[in-house]
Amino acid sequence: IMKISSCKPQHGSYLELILESGPVYEIHRDIAMMYDLMNIEDISEETLVKMLFDNDVRRAYHRALYLLERQSYSYHMLFLKLSNNYDDDVCYEVMDRLTKLGVINDWEYAENAARRAAEIKLYGPRRICQILYQKGIPKTVIDKTVSEYVSAEYQTEQIIQLLNKKYSRMLDDKEDKKKIEKCKAALVRMGYGFTPIAAALKLYFENEKS
Repeated sequence: IMKISSCKPQHGSYLELILESGPVYEIHRDIAMMYDLMNIEDISEETLVKMLFDNDVRRAYHRALYLLERQSYSYHMLFLKLSNNYDDDVCYEVMDRLTKLGVINDWEYAENAARRAAEIKLYGPRRICQILYQKGIPKTVIDKTVSEYVSAEYQTEQIIQLLNKKYSRMLDDKEDKKKIEKCKAALVRMGYGFTPIAAALKLYFENEKS
């Protein structure tokens, strides 16, 4: 049991808790009320540990909500962000709460990120997979999300858009093998497979003739 020297308002919504043994803690008023801090003279080590955990969870939770107001996060991304300032057990508790509320949803995040990558950036399925992987999205979610972008027909249509919008200057001469290979390499980096690239180039040159 540890003696409480004082517990008094500090700044904003926090109280300053000073123990007789020396440590000083900032405790939010809501947490202080939960533990009836203003009306007790001593506190057990077990209760103090639990109270400090709840205090950190409250801070981390509101920090997470603040971050989510400004941009969307995957579970992994937000966990890493919070772990810069809080212990892992605090972060897991916060993430569990946000997941149960539906505020963090990797399926929804992956679908939106994949759609932006495909429709705005015109990235191919391999590049989309890389993006989602870097965001910490689980493989099962990635595989399901990207499945609608992998068909050869879809990829070919996307590549033709890219050829017309971005790479037409490389393709002004179909006999210039060096430029064509450079174009193919660029499309591979964009995340497309060799088969749809070849099909798209064939269609592109056929349309150029007509």
